[in-house]
Amino acid sequence: MRYRTTKWRGQERYAGPMARLNVPNTAAQKLQEMIQSGTLKPDQQLPSQSDLSRQLGISRASLRESLSMLETLGFLRIEPGRGTFIATSMPTSNGQLAPRGMSGRYDKQDIYQTRLYLESIIVSLVATAITPAVLAALNEHTTMMCAAWDKNDLVGVVNHDRDFHHAIWAACPNIVLRDMCLSMADEFAATRSYPLPATRPARFVESANEHFAMVDALAVRDGDRAAAMMQGHIRNTAAAAGLTLQPLPHSQIISTPAREPT
Repeated sequence: MRYRTTKWRGQERYAGPMARLNVPNTAAQKLQEMIQSGTLKPDQQLPSQSDLSRQLGISRASLRESLSMLETLGFLRIEPGRGTFIATSMPTSNGQLAPRGMSGRYDKQDIYQTRLYLESIIVSLVATAITPAVLAALNEHTTMMCAAWDKNDLVGVVNHDRDFHHAIWAACPNIVLRDMCLSMADEFAATRSYPLPATRPARFVESANEHFAMVDALAVRDGDRAAAMMQGHIRNTAAAAGLTLQPLPHSQIISTPAREPT
């Protein structure tokens, strides 16, 4: 099963407020490459955070965020009182979720449900004033996400998935809704990376195709269809983490069936 390529192609590149360098994600990408290349060995202990932050040229706060992402994806294990170690096996081979996949600040069911509510409404509003630049960006982020998956670049998958959703937020004409998503950006990010290592490969293909389908709906300014696709996308992502979400209480938005976790 392969990705469905959308027939729509934009010509402009998006240059909105979300298109900026993310230091923690860049550092996570570098560490992932070192792990996958064998430079960092299974069960090897990483240097202290102060030493590692100096080696990478980033702040300790950015390093902690990078390490947290890699732990969530299954590349690292963090042992309190002992340090940070390279995982015994890679996430795509062990198919297990990291035990600290999401923060304990909110219940993960509530986080997914809030994403479903906010992002379904936002994407329907974006459809009313979508621009070629935003459409081009959404198509590009999904294409790059697929390329990252083909290279087993899980950090890249998470980054491009994040950029896709952030570009939709940034295009929202209701700045209050946009800022609500921004204030929850870290919690929402965990819902994208948490189920990834345990997701069957076919689910990723489905997820990418859901992205392309949203681009197609936005291209014809069909807000109801874009919202329905967003609902289905988030519900299916939640199902991969073993959760069942409720659809929006809106008669004009019909949710797509959520897939049962396997």
